[in-house]
Amino acid sequence: MKLPSRELIDRFRDAVARRFGLDFDDGKRDFLGEILAKQTDRVTETDAITYVHRLFTGQASQTETTTLAADLTVGETYFFRHPDQFRAFTDVALSGRQPQPGAAPRRLHILSAGCASGEEAYSLAILLRQYLQDSSGWDLRVTGIDLNPVSLAKAVRGRYTEWSLRGGYEALRPQYFQVVGKEYLLDNSIRAMVSFEERNLLDDAPDFWRPGAFDVIFCRNVIMYFTPEAARTVVARFTSSLTPGGFLFLGPAETLRGLSNEYHLQHTHDTFYYRRRLRDEKMPQTPVLSETTPRFLDAYIPELAAVDDSWVAAIGKASERIARLGREMKPVPLSGRGAGFPEQEVRPAPEKTGLTGSIHAAREMVRQERYADALQLLGSSADEGRRDPDEQLLRAAILTNGGQVAEAERLCHDVLTGDELNAEARYLLALCREHAGEYEAAMEQDGIAIYLDPGFAMPHLHLGLLRKRARDREGACRAFGDAAALLPREDTSRILLFGGGFSRDMLLRLCEAELRAGGDDA
Repeated sequence: MKLPSRELIDRFRDAVARRFGLDFDDGKRDFLGEILAKQTDRVTETDAITYVHRLFTGQASQTETTTLAADLTVGETYFFRHPDQFRAFTDVALSGRQPQPGAAPRRLHILSAGCASGEEAYSLAILLRQYLQDSSGWDLRVTGIDLNPVSLAKAVRGRYTEWSLRGGYEALRPQYFQVVGKEYLLDNSIRAMVSFEERNLLDDAPDFWRPGAFDVIFCRNVIMYFTPEAARTVVARFTSSLTPGGFLFLGPAETLRGLSNEYHLQHTHDTFYYRRRLRDEKMPQTPVLSETTPRFLDAYIPELAAVDDSWVAAIGKASERIARLGREMKPVPLSGRGAGFPEQEVRPAPEKTGLTGSIHAAREMVRQERYADALQLLGSSADEGRRDPDEQLLRAAILTNGGQVAEAERLCHDVLTGDELNAEARYLLALCREHAGEYEAAMEQDGIAIYLDPGFAMPHLHLGLLRKRARDREGACRAFGDAAALLPREDTSRILLFGGGFSRDMLLRLCEAELRAGGDDA
């Protein structure tokens, strides 16, 4: 098959992003070329250039876009994929929802967006059946949507192979599946609980995305393939249609960082997910599970039963304060004026003025280890009532390195009040919790920072030190290895602010030394 020109493939890629929101990098150029050639062969009355133009301008027929969607989206999924999220769904999202006798039916409308061939939507229906037992008194609805009609047709049939049932819940098979030859036919009662619709998440559909339409939304491993603009559009659509307090589950590698501040980040059951803020709700809240909370999925996926609710506990509890980063090579300690800091005139950078100029000048002072001068300059901005997140983070970083953790932690919480998904603030909170001797909480904050920004090197390094102290040799080596891989690409300004006064090379040497030592305690 002869591929179209590189220029035409790039124009086709732009058209796909415009129509479906899908983002394909240069490594997928040959794949897109093959799809374009196949689509052009199907549309015999036109050439590739005309076809791309019609797609880009929205003039392509429904048949053309439907077949293209089927070629572009081949979803790989199976029943109870990422089971920790299903545990959170039953133990948190469903907890406390049982209707009272004589009360009006309780509503629970669930959306499986990007449902592919239906395994996720049907997994949710099975859990509802297991959890509720008696569905009387409930207004239940599970809706699966996808833009691939071939996948949706398979979902409606409800026939699956052994490969789709590899999620480790064999005890449920006899109850909900009937063996038909080499396939498993899903029970009609479960199939009746789910409806499927062909929908493009980028298309306007006010009746479908009406306010408060859903109580729980699963959209896993979908937005990671979108352009940033498309991802923001889709998340905004979810937000408007999700009830306040409702839950949004994304894929393990997906976050709302940079997409929305309308949610609280939740972390239980060794997983992350989101709860839409209630009206006038500001401070981050994390649900705490009681020991009596039922865990219905554990009985059917045995390997989950032994997993502690806290992913931090799975690492191991630290009993002592960890060694400070590179304690043999401490930077100049933070102190006030007159305690070793030379008196120097503080001037903002000449090309910048106002608060931005003050931040720029303060960062330069940090580079020169003039910490007290930097704090004095930033303090003048705070006195004027300007509360810029970058300024607050810079102040918090300086205060944390100087051991003034109470004020640093307050500043971090101020930042998180406005931007709960700020990875840098989470990392500084980890350092503050370490100072306070709360090592488990420090590991927790490091883990959140890594989830929010996997490319941020410092929380990996800090987590390695914490795990080393906790005698978690394997976990420490993994964290140091991740840090060593990320440090060469880490932004210079982040190393300056969050590297504890050490250079990129010194931090790399520390990681390499720890890896050679195998993560053992010194």
